Amino acid sequence: MEPEQVEVVSGLFRVAIYFLSAVGMGVGFYRRRGWKGYGPEKLLLLGLLTMGTGTFLSAYWVRLGVPESWGKILGDLVLVNAGTAVTILAMYLLTVKFHLVTLVLKREAETDPLTGLYNRRTFFRELDHRLRRGGGFAVAILDLDNMKQINDTLGHQVGDAVLKAAGRAIRRSTREEDIAARYGGDEFAVLFASRGPRVEKFKARLKENLLAELPYTGGIEVGISAGVAYCPEDGEDARSLLSVADARMYAEKEVKKNRYYPFGLLAENRISL
Repeated sequence: MEPEQVEVVSGLFRVAIYFLSAVGMGVGFYRRRGWKGYGPEKLLLLGLLTMGTGTFLSAYWVRLGVPESWGKILGDLVLVNAGTAVTILAMYLLTVKFHLVTLVLKREAETDPLTGLYNRRTFFRELDHRLRRGGGFAVAILDLDNMKQINDTLGHQVGDAVLKAAGRAIRRSTREEDIAARYGGDEFAVLFASRGPRVEKFKARLKENLLAELPYTGGIEVGISAGVAYCPEDGEDARSLLSVADARMYAEKEVKKNRYYPFGLLAENRISL
């Protein structure tokens, strides 16, 4: 086979690859019913089509009746190079887009969709990591008071609004290095990075933030009962720590049944910065 024939055949294969790739992407766009949100993909499609057209002109300029100089310049120097540049840019943008999508999916997998706090699975994962590292730290279990009355009287839509408000209040009342999570239902959990904040400071901040965030509840009082457990004093594994914190939280609720003690935190006098 002559060198010119080899060049033509090679060009044919490149043209086929470029156009088949473009057709495949086009079919994908058609099945997705729209181009919205596919900026990098559109650039890649344009780059492939441009490279394919340039390669076709470069390989078949004689048969197309195009002067050799125009065939080479327009094909190789202009279209192929322009298509290559656009394709490289598209691949870069696709890489960035993939990275951003990965971050979004990771966040969605780690957070509670209603409150925006971490979810239960993430809390237990971080608690397990903290236990393996060793050292002292605190864990809190928090439960919203009168949520059943809110849901029964005002409906679950208001109940969801209260949960969102509680999530915002807890986030504002904890530090960035703490892990605040929705434990389940109207319960929340906090994994403090150390021994936790001072009790009076934490109580005042939590009360202030919750009252500022709460929606209209028709006069129904909404508070937070909480219990805190300390590692290693109250346990050195997740089950022991959470059991102690949960028991102290329910003990706080019992106190409130006989005497209204807003936003009190039971047995937390040992918390220190």
